[in-house]
Amino acid sequence: MTKQKTAANSRWMASAARCALPLLVAGVALPASAGHNNHAYVVNQAGNTVSVIDMATNDVTATISVGFTPVAAAVSPDGNRVYVANSQANTVSVIDALTNIVAAEVPVGSTPAAVTVGADGRKAYVANSGDDTVSVIDATTNTVSSTIAVGSTPLSIAAGPLGARVYTGNIGDGTVSVIDTRAGRTVATVPVNGVPFGLDVGPFGARLYAPDIGSNGVAVVDTLKNAVIGTLAAGNGAYDVATSLVGTPVYVSNFADNTVSVIEPLSRKTLATVAVGNSPEAVAVSRYSGRVYITNSGSNNVSVIDPFSNKVVATVGVGNSPAAVATQPE
Repeated sequence: MTKQKTAANSRWMASAARCALPLLVAGVALPASAGHNNHAYVVNQAGNTVSVIDMATNDVTATISVGFTPVAAAVSPDGNRVYVANSQANTVSVIDALTNIVAAEVPVGSTPAAVTVGADGRKAYVANSGDDTVSVIDATTNTVSSTIAVGSTPLSIAAGPLGARVYTGNIGDGTVSVIDTRAGRTVATVPVNGVPFGLDVGPFGARLYAPDIGSNGVAVVDTLKNAVIGTLAAGNGAYDVATSLVGTPVYVSNFADNTVSVIEPLSRKTLATVAVGNSPEAVAVSRYSGRVYITNSGSNNVSVIDPFSNKVVATVGVGNSPAAVATQPE
């Protein structure tokens, strides 16, 4: 492809994104899920609990006890189940989102650090940082159906939107492992030369973003080539990342300077730097409102950012040391 075509294509994508965002935020073309309850689920690492936030009112409506030292969460595509990785219990708690009751405890590998759910909701994938594997959970039986070897010390995981790929961020060797979900094995390893605490895949599956807490940048991976094609400059201690509903902008939590960088990935420009709470870690975006939820582990609260003004519109007190957040697909 010529440079002219690439530039024109980038401008078209940016224009399309701007046009599509108001429709998506208004709820157009977003199917209602069976377990719809408009909640964000916040994992409190030091409290062994999950705080349930009503995203309409920003009130905590429930607190759920889970396993020892929970560190990550993911919600199934239909909204019915919430998976919580309990790092010191070597389990995943499966929460029924309709009742806020733990329906199952699934034993997984050593020191589970991250969890995601496949696009069809049939499988959950758990990154086990203690034994360099991914446990694949059958969502029907709540049992581990297979185990996949990945890179060294996987601390983050993300699923592609089409269901064919799952990615782990491996801090032990500075790589991203690419899992073919149909084959059930790792098919590629991408050097990102950093410490990928967080990962996210764009909504079209073409780009993967891997923040590096050491370099304050975000590696941009072309998922077709399985290669790094650029870097986004973020703040001090780039920790986690989430893309907006249409793939732009990208939100990066900066653990060391208590901010969130709002970045336009096509031009690689920082659109805003938003002050949040102390030691921000996890980032999640609401599919209905486009609002951005940030867990501030040092101040025991969650900052809510409006995507249009790039300002904090609410601060929600939660449990002790909130380490992760997942929003329900509405």
